[in-house]
Amino acid sequence: MRGNPVIDNHEYTQEAEQAINVLLQSHNEKADIPGFEGPQLAIVTCMDFRINLRLPTNFAFVLRTGGANTLPIEPYLAFSVARTGIHAVAIIGHTDCAMQHPNPYVVEQLPASNEIKRDYRSQIASLAILDAPEYTRREARRLAERLGLPVIPLLYHVEDHKITRL
Repeated sequence: MRGNPVIDNHEYTQEAEQAINVLLQSHNEKADIPGFEGPQLAIVTCMDFRINLRLPTNFAFVLRTGGANTLPIEPYLAFSVARTGIHAVAIIGHTDCAMQHPNPYVVEQLPASNEIKRDYRSQIASLAILDAPEYTRREARRLAERLGLPVIPLLYHVEDHKITRL
């Protein structure tokens, strides 16, 4: 499937659109949507404490990682999608994301050894996403190619807690 994503498959596209609509209605409109038998969507979003998703019961796998960066968790995402038969993924970046321009020296506050702090500084600097909306779009395209599924980029606005399409 790699290099030939299934994004043009009408069934997958329709299922992806339905899942995104449920997500947006449940979260943005606070619609009372009944629970699901199993997950309809995989969601990757940032670990920021200001992101509070309102989702129907059993609707989605939610994987959280700094900056909604999928690289460290991609194998877990692939496993959960393949295991459950989910047909779509949403990547939700957010406004005011600290990983856009992270300060790697914040780890100096840890009681860890200097060697470990040096390793963390290097790793944090390499994980910077720069512009959250652009990064989210780029990651959606990359993941769609790798997974062969529709990957929909969204943006969570921490100012009003609404989710919009990118």
